[in-house]
Amino acid sequence: MRYENTGATESSEDYLEAILVIRAERGFCRNADIAERLGVARPSVTKALAGLSSRSLVEVAGRDVRLTPEGRRLAGATLEKHEFFRRLLCDAGVDGRTASEEACRLEHCISGPSFRRLADHLVSLRGQDGDGRIAGRT
Repeated sequence: MRYENTGATESSEDYLEAILVIRAERGFCRNADIAERLGVARPSVTKALAGLSSRSLVEVAGRDVRLTPEGRRLAGATLEKHEFFRRLLCDAGVDGRTASEEACRLEHCISGPSFRRLADHLVSLRGQDGDGRIAGRT
């Protein structure tokens, strides 16, 4: 599925997000790291990176995969959605592994503007007791 607001596909967003996280954890990112994180074959990573590179979202220098500024922007937006939905699901009592898997699906099906409105709305509902839960919920 291709998203109107970014032109990115779910798969490309997953690759960009993986590169961002891997680089944050290790300081570098290789094809093998991406394949391991996403559970895909290395040739699939090579093909995906060629497409992302042709769209100026990544650069491959030797074995190091780097995000361009636009790739970093898209990856950051995807990661923000992922973490938001993961935390929301965990707050609702969903176990961490399931919450992360389902957040991965949710991050792709909401536009940036709708996500921002939802996030802002939920922040406005947060209770002042500091427990991080939505007001009126236990």
